[in-house]
Amino acid sequence: MGLLLRESQEADLPFLRAMLYEAVFWRADVDKPSRDEGLADPEVGKSLAQWGERDGDIAVVATADSTRVGAGWIRYWTETNTIRGYVEDGTPVLVIGVHPDYRHRGIGTMIIDWLSTYTSEHGVPRISLCVSKDNHALKLYRQQGFLEVEDTGDSFLMVRESSSR
Repeated sequence: MGLLLRESQEADLPFLRAMLYEAVFWRADVDKPSRDEGLADPEVGKSLAQWGERDGDIAVVATADSTRVGAGWIRYWTETNTIRGYVEDGTPVLVIGVHPDYRHRGIGTMIIDWLSTYTSEHGVPRISLCVSKDNHALKLYRQQGFLEVEDTGDSFLMVRESSSR
């Protein structure tokens, strides 16, 4: 499987939305909403609302043999406009989604590495995220230098300093 990463383009927005759905509704529950229903939730949909119109919006797309299989992005939020994962103004929130058929193959690690290099090169001191305690990705985030800064009950708020490796 030839994995490649590239910066997202405007035409990738529907795919980013599909990966947002995978990131939020990652459990294999039978009660999972349809993609349209899930993305219609205001708290979910706002993650990519007006994508590309705000300073700092950056996304990466992972492809396997020319098929898009995953994506990750960072976006800045403010105290008056937050999403899960927000810790403070000036710290962008990371979201990663990987197609279920391609999970556990190192794609998340590659996405984090790509975005970490990008943030380091652009003077971003740290990034944050929120992950459910039962999400297998928690192990990945810990391996990639994310530290738990808050226990929210069912999730951890995590931060990774740019110099972490």
